[in-house]
Amino acid sequence: MNSSLRMAAGRYAAAYDQLSRTAADAARRAEELSSAAHALEPVRDLLEAPDIPLAQKQQALRAALHQLPQTADFLEVLLAAKRYPLLSDIVRQVQALADGRQGIIRAQVVSARPLSSAEKKQTQDTLSARYGGTVEASFRVDKNILGGLKIWCRGELIDGSLQAQFDRLQEKLLN
Repeated sequence: MNSSLRMAAGRYAAAYDQLSRTAADAARRAEELSSAAHALEPVRDLLEAPDIPLAQKQQALRAALHQLPQTADFLEVLLAAKRYPLLSDIVRQVQALADGRQGIIRAQVVSARPLSSAEKKQTQDTLSARYGGTVEASFRVDKNILGGLKIWCRGELIDGSLQAQFDRLQEKLLN
């Protein structure tokens, strides 16, 4: 996505976020937007098609989101402005804004084997202390890293994997 589209998505996300008065309301609305995006996935091609009339798109959107009228209103604005293709980026940015309001920091942790509950908690606590907020991490397994952890948090990669250590050692030996 080019920078002007990213900026446009950011403006829409900020506008949607400003509809919330509290952090809890922002979290609820972010979840509603995410749910709406998921519910609209089967009709995405129709909503993004340039040759389909706006009224038909709005009708399909309203039918899919009859239980989320405020979210549907926002999405109709995107349709009318021909910005519906930005929805997935807007959803991510709205979630980040809601997380920021709640002091939540998202992280992705990759390990060579499944971590125990205690190891997951220790990892999150260590990251919370490092980044000064409440870290909520998602965990996955990748046997290719051999051991240790790879962590992505706030745009930073902390690579403590054995594979990275082997790569650094090999680099030192070759130079």
